[in-house]
Amino acid sequence: MLSLCTLLALATTTSALFNAFILQLSEDHEFHKQASHLSYSVRHEYRNPDVFFGLSIRGNITKAQLQEIPGVISVSSVYNVTLPAQNLHASTLSYNPELSVPRNGVLSSSLEMSSVDKLHQLGIKGKGIKIGVIDTGIDYRHPALGSGFGPGHKVAGGYSFVLDNGTLDSSPDPLATCYGGGHGTHVSGIIGMEPSTFDITGVAPESSIFMYRVFDCSGHAGSDTIMAAMIKAYEDGVDVVSMSLGIGPASFGDAVDPLATVTRMLTDHGIAVIVAQANDANGSSSTPELYTEEWPSTEPTAISVGAISNTHFPLVYSATDNFGTIKYASVYPLDFPNGADVYIIDQGCDPNAWSDALAAIGNVNETIVAFKATDGCPATSAGPANVPHIMALNSDTSNPYLSEYDTPSQGFFGTTQFINLNSLDGDTLQKNFAAVGGYSKYKLFFHDKDFTSVPQRSGGMVDYYSSFGPTWHQYDLKPQISAPGGHVLSTWPLGPLGGYAILSGTSMATPYLAGCYALVKSQFPAASISEIQARLQVNSIPVPWIFNKSMLSATVQQGAGLVNAYDAIFAETTIAPSQLKITDQNKTTYGLANITIENTSSKPKIYSFSHEGAGYMDYYMSHDEKNQVPLFGTAHFPSPTTIPPRSSATIQFSITPPQGVVPSALPVFGGFIKISDSNGQSFSVPYVGPPYSLFNTPYIFIQNTSDGILPEVYAYNADQSEVTYDLSLLDINATNGYGASIPTLQWTRAFRVDVLPANTNITANYYGFDAAIKLEYMPSKLSPNEKIFGFPSFGTAINSTGYVWPGGNSAFGSDDTVTRSNGSRYSVGNGDYRWFASVLRAGGSDSVQSDHDTWLGPVMRFNGQDI
Repeated sequence: MLSLCTLLALATTTSALFNAFILQLSEDHEFHKQASHLSYSVRHEYRNPDVFFGLSIRGNITKAQLQEIPGVISVSSVYNVTLPAQNLHASTLSYNPELSVPRNGVLSSSLEMSSVDKLHQLGIKGKGIKIGVIDTGIDYRHPALGSGFGPGHKVAGGYSFVLDNGTLDSSPDPLATCYGGGHGTHVSGIIGMEPSTFDITGVAPESSIFMYRVFDCSGHAGSDTIMAAMIKAYEDGVDVVSMSLGIGPASFGDAVDPLATVTRMLTDHGIAVIVAQANDANGSSSTPELYTEEWPSTEPTAISVGAISNTHFPLVYSATDNFGTIKYASVYPLDFPNGADVYIIDQGCDPNAWSDALAAIGNVNETIVAFKATDGCPATSAGPANVPHIMALNSDTSNPYLSEYDTPSQGFFGTTQFINLNSLDGDTLQKNFAAVGGYSKYKLFFHDKDFTSVPQRSGGMVDYYSSFGPTWHQYDLKPQISAPGGHVLSTWPLGPLGGYAILSGTSMATPYLAGCYALVKSQFPAASISEIQARLQVNSIPVPWIFNKSMLSATVQQGAGLVNAYDAIFAETTIAPSQLKITDQNKTTYGLANITIENTSSKPKIYSFSHEGAGYMDYYMSHDEKNQVPLFGTAHFPSPTTIPPRSSATIQFSITPPQGVVPSALPVFGGFIKISDSNGQSFSVPYVGPPYSLFNTPYIFIQNTSDGILPEVYAYNADQSEVTYDLSLLDINATNGYGASIPTLQWTRAFRVDVLPANTNITANYYGFDAAIKLEYMPSKLSPNEKIFGFPSFGTAINSTGYVWPGGNSAFGSDDTVTRSNGSRYSVGNGDYRWFASVLRAGGSDSVQSDHDTWLGPVMRFNGQDI
């Protein structure tokens, strides 16, 4: 797995907080009176019935105890949310005014990527829009963030729910000066910073920022605290909430967390909730990537954001040695009036190598310790915090992500100043170092304070960590859109290393998109969330896959593509919906879709249609398979359509999936519906779905080859040393043990095995016996008193509901008991039986046999039992 230094954004570690719960209560509850016999303390109270009414508590209590209390509607766990290690340096620092200040250079690449710079030139900067940021707090003392807090300031409001040390608190002041709380300062700068030390501007610099501090200086927060911040943002009347956090993988079940309820309620009240997709992708072309997003980005009402790599690494400076120029990446230029010695160690992740180096170095304050960064030893894994200057030398690699410059967040190595060389300059330095005799004979000189912004190989494409969707089972498109998030220069708490950092993550892309949302909202104040989202999506620019630029990256990686804020405002066409799910309709029709196009201009326009496929992905990958392949569907459109001015038309079309699909690999495909008007403007609508009919595909794996027969039933002998299989009649002594394997190929909401009389008349899709062989059945002494699809049944051997993984579904037994519909179990006794397996198809009904894939097995003759 790739591991680059600047990854900072998301909560990647979650666990339930012991004995802590969120309670949703009826508004007339008397919880404290009803729960007086319990020992607990209150963490948060939620008193806004428009959003959520209840409280979170912790104590010597159980979920079952709470569910018994009158007025308790639901009980949910509180999760401990943890930011990655880059945030965990918790020192409170003061600004060092003597830090070497860089000069010159152009830092507009991230704004140019989405045409935000063009909007700024027109004076469109988000004025009048309130952006709520739920994060680690903010250092609003920063000159680029307005040097103040409260009405009239850039940081106009907010709240703090936690102290530096993690103690829950209630304060109207969200100030965070620790580097461990720098994340919130960075994302806020992406939204609204003004030029200061660096001539760089945020996406929506005239918007108002409301910061809600939920993470402490060690990067910890409770999910109940995040929920409290969302409610406070609602009460403060923000227009959009930016949440650069994740609470872990989405559940496969149907349970709804109260934070999902709050997300939905904010959206219902017109507040957009924009959430980072997650940073859990591998950044490889050959490892599975589907479904790596984190909740709550998976919530249907949230707008989830993927990250695009900055086209340029922002800050690259020049040093010199006796042979020429060496370029290095750093937030600030190094300052050595007399030059610096260089000491190179071979193994950057070996603590002994660092100890040996420090023992050998004469003056550590005048020496830069260098090491070779590799995939196995990334920069953030190397170097103790007591080394004043560290230099990572990139390896020569064909991987475009590992070849980029990189820097950790300020404070990650304590007060260490870190610089990075690309592989070319790193090789040059090592050759020059060896040519003059190595340490104590080789020096680097740092006289040049000017910087350049250097093009990146990954620039303009999805960055390596950006997680993939779609949502499990529903196939909703996630992320919905992407924004610049890789190697973004923004504000950082003031301190001895300066008040800026270069970070990467969907954390950075999320406030960028929130800023774009604010720009559009400022021009269309009456527009709904879905209308603004549609403007942003259909005007985005689909980007190619970095490992095969001849095709577009999967829609579940990039969503609608790279946001273009200028076109989102000035396009004279609107399209809805702005994303599509291609799947079954009414169990019989696959791939039908429609979009509504509105011509908002004063002249008629002719609209034409085309299709461009995007990366096809398997969940279960075969050996040496690429995780994205150019396997595309085809689209069937009507003729070009003329739409009069200020009028709309609905266009129906169909998508046919590609050939060569293997449904059991659980593939996902996608592409873009391209719409072009007669004025030369173009738009695109992303789609995603399973490239096969979920209803009509096989659900039971059938095999009848030399490798074996499946499904299968079998019996053990007395000492379980032998296994017997039979396709007609299987003798079973249940106490010896018996079993079955009934593999399934797809997710299902219901998998069950019913025990039927051997002479049943039920029909099945598949049969596990030879019908030509006639048998004399041995009846059971009991009569079947249950029903399955109207046929007699003794009960169930297996009954699994919820979302059931595809797999072996192996069943084992050592008695002859079955389960009735009322939950009771009983022994069927000696006799002949058949197992009937039924697997519910997607979209099917439990009560309809034809909505299931079914298998009827051979006779299972139980003998030697007493009843």
